[in-house]
Amino acid sequence: MAEPADLQAMRYEALLKIMRTMGGVALSGAVPTPTLELAKQLGISITDAWMCFDIYRTYFGKDLKKQELAHMLQTTGLIFLGGGIAGYAGIRLAQVLLRDLLETIPIANAIITGIAFGSSTLLLGLAWLALVEQSYFAGAGEAS
Repeated sequence: MAEPADLQAMRYEALLKIMRTMGGVALSGAVPTPTLELAKQLGISITDAWMCFDIYRTYFGKDLKKQELAHMLQTTGLIFLGGGIAGYAGIRLAQVLLRDLLETIPIANAIITGIAFGSSTLLLGLAWLALVEQSYFAGAGEAS
């Protein structure tokens, strides 16, 4: 069964948003900020959340509201999101531990930290895209 052209376009746009966000997060994560680490972590987390809201907007043409998020979680499963949050938190914790271990080798630290930040954003984006797409198909089925 072929996918509609608009679905392919939405998926392509969402993947571009994930890749752009991943690149920006990897670059900002690689920059050493010894006194601003908490602010950097907060900024990156906000960027990740914005990416998720933007992907939702791509598929549904509107901003994500609390009720719609609750409906998505009910229809697609809270376990999926819970596992994603646990994995995301684990990656962020590993990044902090890795940063302390590699502080003596600044270039390796920057490269590995940038890769870790970028990959966590990529994983979050792909997981969220799967969740949004599943909700999109469920909504299309309800509309028929």
